[in-house]
Amino acid sequence: MRTHTLSVLKALSLALFVLLGAGSVSAQTARLTEDERNTIEVFRRASRSIVHIEVRAAMESSFEKHVMEGGTGSGFVLDTEGRILTAFHVIEDKNQIDVILSGGRRLAARLVGTAPRLDIALLQVDAAKEELFPLPLGDSQELEVGQKVIAIGNPMGLHNTLTVGVVSALRRSLEGTPVELQDALIQTDAAINPGSSGGPLLNSAGEVVGINTANVPKAQNVGFAIPIHFARRVVPDLIEMGHPYRPQLGFSGSEITPSIAKLFGLPLESGFLVEEVLPNSPAAYAGLRAGERIVVLSDKPYVLGGDIITAINGEPFTAPSQIAHVLLDSRPGLDLRFTVFREGRTVEVVIPLAKMHMQF
Repeated sequence: MRTHTLSVLKALSLALFVLLGAGSVSAQTARLTEDERNTIEVFRRASRSIVHIEVRAAMESSFEKHVMEGGTGSGFVLDTEGRILTAFHVIEDKNQIDVILSGGRRLAARLVGTAPRLDIALLQVDAAKEELFPLPLGDSQELEVGQKVIAIGNPMGLHNTLTVGVVSALRRSLEGTPVELQDALIQTDAAINPGSSGGPLLNSAGEVVGINTANVPKAQNVGFAIPIHFARRVVPDLIEMGHPYRPQLGFSGSEITPSIAKLFGLPLESGFLVEEVLPNSPAAYAGLRAGERIVVLSDKPYVLGGDIITAINGEPFTAPSQIAHVLLDSRPGLDLRFTVFREGRTVEVVIPLAKMHMQF
């Protein structure tokens, strides 16, 4: 009888402990703010999609193998075929790439394609679909300054580190970045440190809106990400061709500013001054005209007298990066329509886009 009573008391104590524990967890959850619950939920869903990338540059011969240097970065699962998105600079100049999945399994990765001027690289691993958890891609063109964003990556090799911040600014440029990324980067105060590059920048819905790419070493809380819509545009090309479609138009020039226009007596205070048109190029066949008068200023030659581009596909010209961004959206068979100012009148120059021919 006594034994039975003790058993009943133990069972009641255990049940009470469970109830108290559940109540404690419930109370803790209740104390969380709506924003905290959102952050926790986004991390729970997204963390299994984040991969740790280890890279090495190795030199091999018939007699030995020597590892020159290594590095780490981040990436995320793009689809159940095993494709992984990361930043190009993470794998640049490396010939051995390992991907560590969220479950801890290490896999050798193949390089599918690269877009160096966009700092985007696409990898592939052989893994079961059950091990792969693709992240949904959002719309970076709909971002607003002040919007909450979440960065997940492997800074300093610390797997699945989460930082939270906001979109600090849009259409930023960094010194030395290619023209394709000028007036394009997402600035955030979510911490992005060495090793975070290639990881996703997520919105509150858990969608990827950017690929983390850089921070400013001498500043705090100033990080940058590549808009995910750039990746949306080039990934099909990377899968098909290994590189983005970027036709050579065959012309070059300089941006016109009010000070340049005043200095040289140009007829417009803004636009793109066409200074060179290559022979037998699409621009030459379309009738785009370069100048002939060469004036040197601070070791930079300006070729004056050529066409001034004032609009591209009906959109007023704003910066040289605009041409690069239009080309990202282009495909063979489409036309680029340039509105140009020539000898006191406005004319339209149409350049048909042909299949891209690689030049090495």
